[in-house]
Amino acid sequence: MKSKSIILSLLFSAVLFSCSDKKDESVSEEILTETDSLDYAEEPETENSALADLQSNATFKNWRKHYQSTDPSFSMNNFNLEQTQKLEMQPGSVKGNFEAEFDKTYEPFLIYNPSRTFYLDIDSYNWSKDEEGNALFEADQAVNMVDVKKKTVQQVAFFGPSYWVEDAFWVSDSIFILLQNNDENVPEISTYNLKDNSVFLFQNDAPIQKSDSSYTKMRLAKKGVKMMP
Repeated sequence: MKSKSIILSLLFSAVLFSCSDKKDESVSEEILTETDSLDYAEEPETENSALADLQSNATFKNWRKHYQSTDPSFSMNNFNLEQTQKLEMQPGSVKGNFEAEFDKTYEPFLIYNPSRTFYLDIDSYNWSKDEEGNALFEADQAVNMVDVKKKTVQQVAFFGPSYWVEDAFWVSDSIFILLQNNDENVPEISTYNLKDNSVFLFQNDAPIQKSDSSYTKMRLAKKGVKMMP
């Protein structure tokens, strides 16, 4: 499926399954149709939501701008829906910020949902600082989600050395988006819906030009963490 706008696809995929009562059906069995209307892009009034502001999301804009600066052809219109699947979570292997062992180095990097009842941690499994304050990276990366009220940590995604998450943000209390890349330089966007445990993976239709500086390096530097040259 190639949509007229990746933004519309993200909204549609997220809202479609938020409103669906078909909890027992496979995600891949659902039929997705294109639409140019955003009238349906609403969640229950009781839930904080930023769905309508997705295009103006600062994280999303920064990520898009980073790649467009070196490859002007980079466009959301070049993304295709590649895969749908059910979200399978497992106990996380990092410390939550409610635990005494939590390394406060990562506090500025925690990504909270609008009501601050959950946060994503895309960093603490992936890197640590050396004595000079430089980030030292592990080969793999885990994305962990923390339930602030229940004080639980769950792993929602895991990536080997060829794939990684560069940033993430929430569009509502139950829907978040991962901005990804890989060693072939083919950017990806994944939407995660916690209401029905659905995951949608969108992929750019071709490799893009490589940047002289990685997005992750830029993201960490903004919060005072350096990377080795």
